[in-house]
This record gives sequence, C-alpha cells and structure tokens, in this order.
Amino acid sequence: MTDRPGQWPVPNPADVDDTDEQGERHLALVKARAAFAVPMDSIRAHLEEQPSVLAVRRAERQWKAQIGAAADQAVERLKRTG
Repeated sequence: MTDRPGQWPVPNPADVDDTDEQGERHLALVKARAAFAVPMDSIRAHLEEQPSVLAVRRAERQWKAQIGAAADQAVERLKRTG
C-alpha cells in the first residue's frame, strides 16, 4: 500500500502548537463571522416562513424595531458605564 495525500491514519502527524497566533486569529475571525451569520440566518428563515409579501414586510418592521430597541439599550448601558 502506498502513501497518498489524505490517507488515514496519518503516518507522521504534525505537532500542533497550542500558542499558534495565526490559529487564534483565525478562530477569532470565525467566531466574529458566526456572531453575525447565525442571527442573520435566523432572521432570513423567519422571513421566508411568512405566507405573503405583506407578512414579510410586517415581520421586517418588527425585526427592525427590536434591533433598534436592543441598540438603544446597548447605547444606554455604555453611557452609564463610560
């Protein structure tokens, strides 16, 4: 049997450095993307469940109002804490 790329088990696995700075940056980037993508996917799914154009627009207004209220709360919290 010959060694091929992607063969399992790997004959000589590479050592993983736990203090890999590039890996930490990548993980932080993935987390930041997920923090945006997951809620957006939920909103998108909710909008796609609506039965009519009017219902989609009504849900859109509700989402905007809720996001605006959350932003207002965050701003007030930041103003209080400095």
